[in-house]
Amino acid sequence: MSTQKFFDIKQLITVVYAQLQQTIKTNHGRLMLLGSVVGLVYLPVWVGYLFPRALKGKIGWFLVLSMLLIAAWKLWQRRQVFSTLKASEEDRALGYLLIVVGTVVFPFCRFAMWPQALLWLLIIIGMACSTWGLKVFTKFMLPTFFIGLTVYPRIGIISRGLWDFFVPDQGLEKVMAWAGTQSMQWIGFPATQQGIFITFPEGAVEVGWGCNGLDMAITIAAAGLFMGLLYKQDRRQMVLLISAAAIIAMIANVPRLMLVTIAHVYWGPEWFKFWHGFWGGQIFSGVLFTAYYYIVEALMKSQSRQMSG
Repeated sequence: MSTQKFFDIKQLITVVYAQLQQTIKTNHGRLMLLGSVVGLVYLPVWVGYLFPRALKGKIGWFLVLSMLLIAAWKLWQRRQVFSTLKASEEDRALGYLLIVVGTVVFPFCRFAMWPQALLWLLIIIGMACSTWGLKVFTKFMLPTFFIGLTVYPRIGIISRGLWDFFVPDQGLEKVMAWAGTQSMQWIGFPATQQGIFITFPEGAVEVGWGCNGLDMAITIAAAGLFMGLLYKQDRRQMVLLISAAAIIAMIANVPRLMLVTIAHVYWGPEWFKFWHGFWGGQIFSGVLFTAYYYIVEALMKSQSRQMSG
C-alpha cells in the first residue's frame, strides 16, 4: 500500500513537471506561470486573514468561500464556452501588460493586504483577458463578480465603508440598541438606552459595529442568493429571497444582542466571552442558517404545489 502511494505521488510529480516543461515553451505559458507565482505568494496572506477570524466565530470566511464555490460551480457548468473564446491580439497585449505590471509592482506593495489584493486582481484579469479575451467577463458575469469580491477577503471593511457613506453615523447601532432595550423592558429587565449603549443599574454594554447585525445580514442575504441559484429562481424570487434573508437576520440579531447583554451584566465575564466569542457566534449562525434554510425549503415546496395545482 505504501509502495502504491509512493508511486502515485511520484507519478503526480512527473505529470506536474511535464506540464511545467510544456508551459514554459511559449511566451503565453511563461507569463501565465509568472502570474500564478504571484498568486501563490499572495495566498498565505489571504488565508492568514480568514483563518484566525474563522476561529473567532466571524462569519465572513463562510461568505468568501461560498462565493468562490458558486463561482467555480458556474464556471464548471459552462466550461464548454471556454473553447469558443479566443483572445484577439489587442486583448492578449492588454492582458500581458496587466500581468507584467502587476508582477513587477507586487514586491513593492507587501506593506498591506489591499495593494496586494488589487495587483493580484489585475493579474487575474490579465491572465483571463490574454487567454480568452475580454468577452469572457461578459460571458461569466456572476463568477467574475464573485471572484472580484473575494480577492480582498475583508468584505466587512467594504460593506462598512459603503454603509457609512449612505447611512448616518452609528445609525444602525442606535436602532439595535433601541430594539434591544425595548425588548428587555418588555420581559422585565430595567434596561435604558443611551445612544449606542444599553445600560442597567449593574453595568452597560456598547452596541458596536460588530454587534449591529449587518455582517450577518449580508451573509444570510448571500445565502439567499445561493439558494435562489440552486433552485433556479427567477429575478423576482431572487430579490424576495435576498430581502427576506436580510430582514430575518436583522430581527434575529435583537435576541442575540439581548443574550450577550444579559450575559455581560448578570452572568459574568466568562459567559459573556462564550456568547460573544467563537462558540456563541457558531451557535447563533448555525441556528439562523438552519431556520432560514427550512423557511426557504417550505416556501419552495409551497410554490411548487401552487404551480402544479
